[in-house]
Amino acid sequence: MFSAVLAIALLFALNWYQNRQPELGGNFQANFNGTSWNFSDEPKSLNLLYFGYAKCPDVCPMALSFTAEAFKGLTDEERKNVRMIFVSVDVEHDTPANVATYAQQFNPDFIGLSGTKENIDTAVHLFAASYIEEKDPKSYLGYSISHSDRIYFLNKKGIVLDTLPNPRSAESIVTKIKEHL
Repeated sequence: MFSAVLAIALLFALNWYQNRQPELGGNFQANFNGTSWNFSDEPKSLNLLYFGYAKCPDVCPMALSFTAEAFKGLTDEERKNVRMIFVSVDVEHDTPANVATYAQQFNPDFIGLSGTKENIDTAVHLFAASYIEEKDPKSYLGYSISHSDRIYFLNKKGIVLDTLPNPRSAESIVTKIKEHL
Protein backbone atom coordinates (compact mmCIF):
# COMPACT_ATOMS: atom_id res chain seq x y z
CA MET A 1 0.00 0.00 0.00
CA PHE A 2 2.78 2.43 0.96
CA SER A 3 4.60 1.65 -2.29
CA ALA A 4 1.51 2.46 -4.35
CA VAL A 5 1.01 5.82 -2.56
CA LEU A 6 4.68 6.64 -2.96
CA ALA A 7 4.57 5.74 -6.67
CA ILE A 8 1.51 7.97 -7.22
CA ALA A 9 3.13 10.83 -5.32
CA LEU A 10 6.29 10.51 -7.40
CA LEU A 11 4.26 10.51 -10.63
CA PHE A 12 2.45 13.69 -9.57
CA ALA A 13 5.74 15.32 -8.60
CA LEU A 14 7.36 14.33 -11.89
CA ASN A 15 4.34 15.61 -13.85
CA TRP A 16 4.41 18.93 -11.96
CA TYR A 17 8.17 19.29 -12.51
CA GLN A 18 7.94 18.59 -16.25
CA ASN A 19 4.97 20.94 -16.79
CA ARG A 20 5.95 23.86 -14.59
CA GLN A 21 6.56 27.21 -16.22
CA PRO A 22 10.16 28.38 -16.35
CA GLU A 23 11.08 30.91 -13.70
CA LEU A 24 11.91 34.30 -15.16
CA GLY A 25 13.88 37.02 -13.49
CA GLY A 26 16.54 37.27 -10.85
CA ASN A 27 19.18 39.64 -9.60
CA PHE A 28 20.86 41.97 -12.08
CA GLN A 29 23.35 44.84 -12.00
CA ALA A 30 23.27 48.18 -13.78
CA ASN A 31 24.28 51.80 -13.36
CA PHE A 32 22.12 54.36 -11.57
CA ASN A 33 23.21 57.93 -12.19
CA GLY A 34 26.90 57.02 -12.24
CA THR A 35 26.94 54.52 -9.38
CA SER A 36 26.77 50.76 -9.35
CA TRP A 37 23.23 49.48 -8.71
CA ASN A 38 22.16 45.96 -7.82
CA PHE A 39 18.52 44.81 -7.76
CA SER A 40 19.02 42.80 -4.57
CA ASP A 41 20.42 45.74 -2.56
CA GLU A 42 17.09 47.29 -1.54
CA PRO A 43 14.18 45.55 -3.24
CA LYS A 44 10.62 46.50 -2.37
CA SER A 45 7.81 44.02 -1.80
CA LEU A 46 6.74 44.66 -5.38
CA ASN A 47 9.02 45.93 -8.14
CA LEU A 48 7.88 47.02 -11.58
CA LEU A 49 10.39 46.73 -14.42
CA TYR A 50 10.24 48.19 -17.91
CA PHE A 51 12.83 48.00 -20.72
CA GLY A 52 13.07 50.90 -23.18
CA TYR A 53 15.21 53.92 -23.94
CA ALA A 54 15.18 57.59 -23.05
CA LYS A 55 14.85 58.88 -26.61
CA CYS A 56 11.94 56.54 -27.42
CA PRO A 57 9.33 58.57 -29.29
CA ASP A 58 6.19 56.72 -28.25
CA VAL A 59 5.78 53.51 -26.22
CA CYS A 60 8.23 54.31 -23.39
CA PRO A 61 6.76 57.70 -22.51
CA MET A 62 3.25 56.23 -22.65
CA ALA A 63 4.14 53.28 -20.41
CA LEU A 64 5.93 55.48 -17.88
CA SER A 65 3.18 58.13 -17.92
CA PHE A 66 0.50 55.53 -17.22
CA THR A 67 2.66 53.99 -14.50
CA ALA A 68 3.17 57.40 -12.88
CA GLU A 69 -0.59 57.93 -12.99
CA ALA A 70 -1.11 54.50 -11.45
CA PHE A 71 1.22 55.37 -8.56
CA LYS A 72 -1.03 58.34 -7.79
CA GLY A 73 -3.85 55.83 -7.26
CA LEU A 74 -1.95 54.05 -4.48
CA THR A 75 -2.08 54.88 -0.80
CA ASP A 76 1.07 56.19 0.89
CA GLU A 77 1.53 52.79 2.52
CA GLU A 78 1.17 50.96 -0.82
CA ARG A 79 3.66 53.33 -2.51
CA LYS A 80 6.24 52.55 0.21
CA ASN A 81 6.15 48.92 -0.90
CA VAL A 82 6.43 49.47 -4.67
CA ARG A 83 9.16 50.79 -6.94
CA MET A 84 9.41 51.36 -10.67
CA ILE A 85 12.63 50.48 -12.51
CA PHE A 86 13.26 51.69 -16.06
CA VAL A 87 16.20 50.01 -17.84
CA SER A 88 17.56 51.61 -20.99
CA VAL A 89 18.57 49.24 -23.77
CA ASP A 90 20.24 52.11 -25.69
CA VAL A 91 23.75 51.44 -24.43
CA GLU A 92 25.43 53.61 -27.06
CA HIS A 93 23.42 56.79 -26.54
CA ASP A 94 21.77 56.84 -23.08
CA THR A 95 24.09 57.98 -20.32
CA PRO A 96 23.48 57.05 -16.68
CA ALA A 97 22.59 60.68 -15.89
CA ASN A 98 20.08 61.16 -18.70
CA VAL A 99 18.33 57.82 -18.04
CA ALA A 100 17.99 58.64 -14.32
CA THR A 101 16.65 62.11 -15.17
CA TYR A 102 14.31 60.71 -17.82
CA ALA A 103 12.70 58.21 -15.41
CA GLN A 104 12.40 60.80 -12.63
CA GLN A 105 10.57 63.21 -14.94
CA PHE A 106 7.61 60.84 -14.73
CA ASN A 107 7.90 60.32 -10.96
CA PRO A 108 10.74 61.40 -8.65
CA ASP A 109 10.86 57.91 -7.13
CA PHE A 110 11.30 56.06 -10.45
CA ILE A 111 14.73 54.51 -10.95
CA GLY A 112 16.33 54.94 -14.39
CA LEU A 113 19.17 52.54 -15.14
CA SER A 114 21.76 52.12 -17.85
CA GLY A 115 24.88 50.02 -18.00
CA THR A 116 27.31 48.16 -20.16
CA LYS A 117 25.99 46.08 -23.03
CA GLU A 118 26.78 43.01 -20.93
CA ASN A 119 24.77 44.36 -17.94
CA ILE A 120 21.77 45.20 -20.08
CA ASP A 121 21.86 42.01 -22.14
CA THR A 122 22.05 39.95 -18.93
CA ALA A 123 18.95 41.69 -17.55
CA VAL A 124 17.11 41.39 -20.88
CA HIS A 125 17.91 37.66 -20.98
CA LEU A 126 16.79 37.09 -17.36
CA PHE A 127 13.34 38.45 -18.19
CA ALA A 128 13.03 36.98 -21.71
CA ALA A 129 12.68 40.52 -23.06
CA SER A 130 14.09 41.68 -26.37
CA TYR A 131 15.40 44.67 -28.27
CA ILE A 132 17.06 45.40 -31.58
CA GLU A 133 18.64 48.61 -32.82
CA GLU A 134 18.03 49.45 -36.44
CA LYS A 135 19.72 52.17 -38.46
CA ASP A 136 17.01 54.44 -39.86
CA PRO A 137 18.11 57.52 -41.81
CA LYS A 138 14.48 58.75 -41.84
CA SER A 139 14.36 58.82 -38.03
CA TYR A 140 15.29 62.05 -36.29
CA LEU A 141 17.87 60.04 -34.31
CA GLY A 142 19.24 58.15 -37.31
CA TYR A 143 18.22 54.91 -35.60
CA SER A 144 15.33 53.33 -33.76
CA ILE A 145 15.13 50.57 -31.20
CA SER A 146 12.36 48.02 -31.25
CA HIS A 147 11.93 46.62 -27.76
CA SER A 148 9.58 44.65 -25.53
CA ASP A 149 6.62 46.74 -24.40
CA ARG A 150 5.76 45.07 -21.11
CA ILE A 151 5.80 45.84 -17.41
CA TYR A 152 7.22 43.01 -15.33
CA PHE A 153 5.94 42.68 -11.74
CA LEU A 154 8.73 41.25 -9.58
CA ASN A 155 8.96 39.99 -6.03
CA LYS A 156 11.81 40.88 -3.64
CA LYS A 157 14.10 38.34 -5.32
CA GLY A 158 13.45 39.76 -8.78
CA ILE A 159 11.34 36.78 -9.86
CA VAL A 160 8.52 37.60 -12.27
CA LEU A 161 5.11 37.31 -10.62
CA ASP A 162 3.14 38.70 -13.54
CA THR A 163 3.45 40.87 -16.63
CA LEU A 164 1.33 43.48 -18.34
CA PRO A 165 1.91 43.75 -22.09
CA ASN A 166 1.24 47.09 -23.79
CA PRO A 167 0.54 49.01 -20.56
CA ARG A 168 -1.87 51.64 -21.86
CA SER A 169 -4.01 52.41 -18.83
CA ALA A 170 -3.27 53.47 -15.29
CA GLU A 171 -6.22 51.38 -14.10
CA SER A 172 -4.75 48.13 -15.44
CA ILE A 173 -1.41 48.89 -13.79
CA VAL A 174 -3.02 49.79 -10.43
CA THR A 175 -5.08 46.60 -10.57
CA LYS A 176 -1.96 44.46 -11.09
CA ILE A 177 -0.08 46.29 -8.33
CA LYS A 178 -2.90 45.73 -5.84
CA GLU A 179 -3.18 42.07 -6.85
CA HIS A 180 0.45 41.50 -5.91
CA LEU A 181 0.89 43.64 -2.80
